[in-house]
Amino acid sequence: MKPEIDGCHMIQGSNALMLTLALGCCGVFGCSEAREPPRLAEPTSALRPESQRGIVPTDARVTDYELEGRLDTELHRVEGSARVTWRNTTQRTVDSMPFHLYLNGFRAEDTEWMRSASGFHRNHAQEREGAWGYIDIQSVQLEASPLFVTDAAEEPRTTIDLPWREDDDPSTMTVDLPRPVGPGETVTVHLEFTAQLPQVIARTGYSGDFHAVAQWYPKLGVLEDEAGWQAHTFTLNDEFYADFGNYKAVLDVPQDMVVGATGIRTAEVVADGRKQLTYEAEMVHDFAWMADPNFVEHHGEWQGVRIRQLIQPEHIADAEAHLAVTVSAFESYHNRFGPYPWSTLTIIHPPEGAEDAGGMEYPTLFTTSDRTPIPEWMRASILDEQMSGLFTTLHEFGHQYFQGLFASREHLEPWLDEGMNTTSNLLAAMDRAEDDNPSLIRLLSQEVRLQDFLPHNISGDGFLEPLDRPAQAFHNVVGNFGTTVYARTSAVMLTLRNVAGHQAFDRALRTYSDQWRFRHPRGSDLEATLVSELGASLNVAPTGAAPVHLDVQEYLDQALRTTREVDFEVTSIVNRALGGQTGWHRDADGVLQGGEPPAHLDKELDELGDAVEGVVAIRRAGAFEVPVDVSVVFDDGSRETLTWDNRETIGIFSWPGQTVHQVILDPDHKLLLEWDRFDNMAYDPELEEDDGLSRPLGDLTEALSLALIGMGL
Repeated sequence: MKPEIDGCHMIQGSNALMLTLALGCCGVFGCSEAREPPRLAEPTSALRPESQRGIVPTDARVTDYELEGRLDTELHRVEGSARVTWRNTTQRTVDSMPFHLYLNGFRAEDTEWMRSASGFHRNHAQEREGAWGYIDIQSVQLEASPLFVTDAAEEPRTTIDLPWREDDDPSTMTVDLPRPVGPGETVTVHLEFTAQLPQVIARTGYSGDFHAVAQWYPKLGVLEDEAGWQAHTFTLNDEFYADFGNYKAVLDVPQDMVVGATGIRTAEVVADGRKQLTYEAEMVHDFAWMADPNFVEHHGEWQGVRIRQLIQPEHIADAEAHLAVTVSAFESYHNRFGPYPWSTLTIIHPPEGAEDAGGMEYPTLFTTSDRTPIPEWMRASILDEQMSGLFTTLHEFGHQYFQGLFASREHLEPWLDEGMNTTSNLLAAMDRAEDDNPSLIRLLSQEVRLQDFLPHNISGDGFLEPLDRPAQAFHNVVGNFGTTVYARTSAVMLTLRNVAGHQAFDRALRTYSDQWRFRHPRGSDLEATLVSELGASLNVAPTGAAPVHLDVQEYLDQALRTTREVDFEVTSIVNRALGGQTGWHRDADGVLQGGEPPAHLDKELDELGDAVEGVVAIRRAGAFEVPVDVSVVFDDGSRETLTWDNRETIGIFSWPGQTVHQVILDPDHKLLLEWDRFDNMAYDPELEEDDGLSRPLGDLTEALSLALIGMGL
């Protein structure tokens, strides 16, 4: 899903080729339309060749679907059927099957989705006409003789009508079976239904001729060995959890419709002003499709993967910029998280009026949003925002991995999907810019970079609730779901990456990816991988310094399961005379001797030579305990950096023979979780020399950066 974080969009070109692709020929030459690349042939296989696709475990294939849908563009309705074949791969025995009926979330004001959303999604409200959507089930039948089979290839010889009932909330229903289904058995169920699309809201629906047909069929829940059936009620922040399988869909649409769908098109039959399109997909957990007679096609490819964009004619000039981002994303994710297994990717650009269908992910297909209409000469010379549509494309591409490939339980652990996806997006942005602190916004010569931008996004309401909680626990009236789940998870993970080391952290993510592709990982699986790969107790002190250890699991527990905030401040800098040997002392006979006055009396610090010491007091103002680097600049210009474990609230450090000029906490901005950094730097007031210019310019730059962030560009 598109992140609901103001201004979290960040893509920056890294070389002349990428800049040319981002601008497109129209940005350079001022033409009105971009030249469309040659169309690429439809792939012949839904999966890439085995040598390119990586591990695709056959035992992860659990639920197959054969779908049929006929679109009525006048009623905005799909008459459909679903043949669902499910294999019980668990050790459980069950006597019922739960199905999601997601469109029923839009059926009435008293559904859980409507209650939680109050008719709004991403600031888009329901329409007065066509407000309601629903799935109406006509029949459910069991196909089998005997009742269940152990080989899905066996042909059923009878059908049995099955009883079914909607649950307390109509977004799920329960189908009763005539006898329990044990481990290793296979069930095939046939359902007839009508899917009524609403006016576009929350990723699905219609607007004019455009139809986003998503979550349109009855979708089986997931049976888990520990917890049994998982089929959650559909609410505002919940998304989708399903098993992998193979899909075949036959779509009947008006002949003039241009269609994009999950998988590859394997057949097309045209007759009587309509056409039937057959699509097939392998090892996916959903099937969505979009149709609009106004779509223009734009093609590209990456290592044999066909990239097909369906875009409105007035935005065709932007297609090359979206393609450039997509190609760079393929490169980044392939290198970081392993191969993309499928042979095609379809990118849908919803038309004006259907913006709420934008920014949503489905296997091998996603919807994006259009770029802010800024003239290219302005992007080149005044304002380069690179944030509107291009980051949406990057974000939704990332979901091909963080949801499409891993299929975690997003309804229970949204941070593991949306949060980790956003983390991966920022890593991809770094890869594209070849910079670990890429520029996000440029206004003339002023830039806002990641190290400032991300902490700002978690300020305010980013710490109201723990990260590790179900999606439905975040309330719309608070409005902190995006800030907490998307931005804070990213800050947690990128902070750990900075502290633990980039290479070590990236290796850990690759290990996680290789181990959990197609496996429904839990948050605990990612945590265990990070602890195992980084080390349970990690020395984070500079080379040669006394060890300072980070307990990785303790860090994750604080970050995920508490609302503690990272906050440090320089409390004081004191430069003073170093105590000497003057005064009264007893000699060997016990007689007091001496009485000389203190050596530093009537002397300035700079007259004492080495008989001085600088003392610094640092306070952990936040409850979150994480080591922090302390950089000290001395009066002679030399510098020293140490690491404080901050197990105590106050840290006191002294340097005999040195006077301290400046202290900077976290000088390399490793701790992206710390959003209030205004007190992380201090000067000794007696030693600071104000040139009258540096501080006003710094304040102006800071104010400008915050103003740009506030604009949500």
